[in-house]
Amino acid sequence: MTIKPVGDDYLQRAAPRPGQMDHDNYAWRDTWASERLAWPEGIRLGIWLQLAIEWFPLDIAASPFLPVGAPSRPWPDTQTYTQRDYGNRIGIYRLLDALQERGVSASAFLNARVAERYPLLLGHLLDDGLEIVAAGLDAGALHHEGLSEAEERAMIAEALALFSARGVSPVAWHSPSWSQSTRTPQLLREAGVLAMADWGNDEAPYRFATAAGSILSLPSSYELSDRELLANRHYRLDELLDAFMGAAQRLLYEAEDSGHGRLLTLNLSPWLMGQPYRIAAFEQLLDQLFALPGTASVGVSQIIAASRDR
Repeated sequence: MTIKPVGDDYLQRAAPRPGQMDHDNYAWRDTWASERLAWPEGIRLGIWLQLAIEWFPLDIAASPFLPVGAPSRPWPDTQTYTQRDYGNRIGIYRLLDALQERGVSASAFLNARVAERYPLLLGHLLDDGLEIVAAGLDAGALHHEGLSEAEERAMIAEALALFSARGVSPVAWHSPSWSQSTRTPQLLREAGVLAMADWGNDEAPYRFATAAGSILSLPSSYELSDRELLANRHYRLDELLDAFMGAAQRLLYEAEDSGHGRLLTLNLSPWLMGQPYRIAAFEQLLDQLFALPGTASVGVSQIIAASRDR
């Protein structure tokens, strides 16, 4: 067999455009140069707790990739499916109790099919005052470039319709597994969604341009999620607390040093943090976070109101 040598141009690529990025959705900026968040008097660090309340179909597809946290063994993977289901049946209520006892607010990053399949849970979330962020149809309904525009538009419309049928009108969106196609922001804006929490490249909101008008990109850090730290990196609970508290303390220092407000986003999954041997760590986390001077729990409306880019 004759092996053809690789040409000299194999590793070459077009030179970057001077002063520009790979897209025109927003301008690059120095996050430290100007005030980005102006919280009410006395608040230096807003803490946005995001509860990822999801439904993982038992026959979840692996295309174009296996969703984060999805059943991965041959069908039917009842072990993984029932562990995730535990979060919606048991774990979430431990988290809600801990929040209620401390008067701390949070946002429910809720799959529309959870609202459809767990109506009692939706009622409890609303009764407890949780803000609903539309988290797509379900954990397996990924947004990706292989979808046609019509398919993706229909997915967004169905998710919002399922919420609307239950008297809920989310203004913000989170795509399952932080997944997007190049069309997702525009389709969300066309559907009337005002903000999305899919891009993890900033710690403050910024305007994201689409052909349908701009949509506000809200911070959502996968790095600061129990799923990443506990399930993927196998952190111990004390290491998880150290990571979250370390982030809060650093952001408070930066807020004090700059005079500009900061935002900490923590993404938590009831099937992980709601386990009986972990809930005490969650309660400890809440107690320690909100004992820090200048901290307050915030949601979408407070973040938008505080944003200089709104």
